[in-house]
Parts: sequence; C-alpha cells; structure tokens
Amino acid sequence: MDIPIQMPQILGADFKPAEISTLGEPCEPFEELSFFKMMDVFFNKAYAFEEDGANAFLLKDITELFELRAAVLACRRLEVPVIPILNIDSDTEENVFGKELGYLITLQSLNISAIGFEVNPDSDLDDVYYIVKDILKFSEVPLYIKLTDKMDSGNLPLKIKRFLDLCQVTFDCSGLSDEKVQIVKEAIEKYAPVDREKEDTSMVAANHVQAFFLNPEQITLSPAIDIGYDMAEELLDFDDELYNVITVEINTHDDGFYLSQNLHWLELPVMFKADTEEALRMALCYYHGRALVDSTSLIDSENIKSLAKEFGAIMY
Repeated sequence: MDIPIQMPQILGADFKPAEISTLGEPCEPFEELSFFKMMDVFFNKAYAFEEDGANAFLLKDITELFELRAAVLACRRLEVPVIPILNIDSDTEENVFGKELGYLITLQSLNISAIGFEVNPDSDLDDVYYIVKDILKFSEVPLYIKLTDKMDSGNLPLKIKRFLDLCQVTFDCSGLSDEKVQIVKEAIEKYAPVDREKEDTSMVAANHVQAFFLNPEQITLSPAIDIGYDMAEELLDFDDELYNVITVEINTHDDGFYLSQNLHWLELPVMFKADTEEALRMALCYYHGRALVDSTSLIDSENIKSLAKEFGAIMY
C-alpha cells in the first residue's frame, strides 16, 4: 500500500534500521532470475529483519535500478520506512545529472521515505554536499544523512546548516554520543529556514540510464511499436528525430513480460497504452524507470490514476 511515512528530523537510539544489500546477480533477460522472484527474495529478507525488530530498511550497495526497484517494491509492502542509499563516485561528478538523477526521479516516485548518497569510503560530509547539492533541487523526499562520532564537533553545526539550506534532511544520530546529539539538536533549533530552489518534476520521466525533461506541449508520440520477444532491431532502428516518447500498447500479461526482456534497448521515455488493468499493472511493474501512462486507455480513469500513483508514473 502507498502509505506516506513522516520521518523525524533526528533519528536517535530507537532507530533500528536493517541494511539490505545486493543479491549479487542480475535478473532476466541477462540471467534466469525473474524480477518477481527477486522481489520475493527481498521481501523475505525484509520480513525476517522486521520480525527481529528492524523499524526501517536501508538499501545499500545496490547499483542497478532494476534491483533497487525490486527491493523498494518488496520492502514497502511492510509499511516500514525504505531508504535507498545511492553510490556516487566523486571522480565522476558529471554523471550526477545522468544516471543518478534518473534513479532519484524513479525511486522517489515509488513512495520511499528518504534517500541517501554515499561518495567514496573515505569521504566526509563536504564531499557529499558538493556532489549532491545540485541534484537535490529535484528531490521530493528528505535527504538521509548518517552522522558518526568521528566528525569534528566544531564544524558540525556549519555542515548541518549547509544541508538544511539545501533540502529537508533526516539526520541519523543513532551512533552518536549524547554530547554530539545535543550539538545536532541545538544546530537544528537555531536554524533559520531559507527559501530553497526546487525544480518541478511532475513531467520528468526516466529510465535506467537518464532522466527526460518533457514539456507537455512539445511531446511527439510515436506510433505504437509491435511487442515481441525480440524487439532489438525495431528499437535500435527507432527514429528519435521524429519522436521524443515511444508509445507501447500493452494488451496482455505477456506483452509486459516481453517488453521487460528488451528494456535495455530503449533510449527514449515510454508511454503505456493498455486495454486492461492487469496488462497495465504488469507493464508498469516491469518498467525500470518512470513511465508515462496514456489517460485515454480503455480502463476506468480512477483505476489508471491508482496504478500511476502506485508505480510513480506520469498521467498524460
């Protein structure tokens, strides 16, 4: 269920997250593991952690969007805060507005509770700040920051203010001494809010490679492509000079599965048009990104809206 979870600004000793990491293998079409089986494995892990007392899930060391989506969709069934932690290499800062922005747009549309960023193992808060400060203009969820006792107490208030100027922040203080927790609390209490620059993401689509900024008045939809098990030739020959969104007509459960086997060939955002609710659900579940949904599909309009909300899609 899509239940928004309001997280406190400071997470203390009662914050007991479980870290869920990569399964270490890709899903179809590159290996035999199905996407739904991957979700089942993540759900079983999360359920076991919750039974042991975990009250949040940190998704760490998962680098592929398909696996992050599987983990988010599985974990959120337990109605416990889900926080993906994206890995960013500080040597490739220019990529932040490519893949990382596409990941952010996709994941925040799936009702995550916050999002974190890890730079290099030896990085500090300054490294994180300079790498993510621009991408956070597009964030609609709090930024998760884990504070540690190795951080210098003297500079901590200034660093906290920097992040508060950027966005809403959730500070994980569960590993701090009482003295440093008090420093964090005082810094937040003294903070004077400033106007933040935020970007409208209502028409930003995404796939596993990048984000796409769409203008509703300038969208050119392609004719519906033919769905089949091997769509490589058609998708590679697709004329992206005439169209900026690929129309995919989904009529059956199998259509959604066949499309999932060819997603890696897609270089443009996708709009789904479907005849049945089941077919649209399967297509949105399999699509590793943020898709558009044709509001004129032959499905009850309220059901289309519900599915679009569940999977973070854009109604068009």
